[in-house]
Amino acid sequence: MARGRALFKSYLHIWELSKNIIQELLLNGNTRASRRQLVKYVMGYVFWAFKPCIDGFQFCRNVISVDGTHLYTKYKYKLLIAAAMDGNQQVLPLAFAVFDEETYPSWKWFLQQLSRHIIRGRRGMCLISDRHGGLIKAVREGPDFVSPHGVHRYCLRHVCSNFNSTIKNVVLKDLCWQAGSEYQLRKFNRIMDEIKKQDVKAFAYLDAINKENGQLLMMVDGDAVF
Repeated sequence: MARGRALFKSYLHIWELSKNIIQELLLNGNTRASRRQLVKYVMGYVFWAFKPCIDGFQFCRNVISVDGTHLYTKYKYKLLIAAAMDGNQQVLPLAFAVFDEETYPSWKWFLQQLSRHIIRGRRGMCLISDRHGGLIKAVREGPDFVSPHGVHRYCLRHVCSNFNSTIKNVVLKDLCWQAGSEYQLRKFNRIMDEIKKQDVKAFAYLDAINKENGQLLMMVDGDAVF
């Protein structure tokens, strides 16, 4: 009962605050500023997940992919998505969130909600993501995707795209994809040696990722490669 009364007071406070902001908005007429103010001070971050997807995740492999995208509407915010793959190689959406910006605090909060509502103590998890600085920091501070409970790997598509933007060589980009797609360490090392022969700077770029994340093997079309 006490917890219920506390929640009611919290929701009542949010409702009164939102009414004041909306009234001020209507009086001032600054709709864009008011929308952002309403989100920042009333809504904050929004997270949601559907129960059938939460229940279905227990039958999926221990791999979660996360990524963010822009919302191309009058609300200029970011949509974050977490997804898994089922046994039939189909995408299972796990959770969604809306933020004002992709930052360390927002990613940390999103991962905390994943841990609480989706993972729920499950061990041996692998997180697949891009190399966003705030996300990397948030992952390292959480318990689910660091040793000994889990691992964090980078998305191969993102790595190859960033690699090509820096190196600007299609042949080396293809070799990068081949290296990240390899299941055998011997073949992986052979491809990396070929990259080194063609361009030492390209090799150094990938080798830095390898050392940064412990392993260059990543994610290929939904399959976790270790």
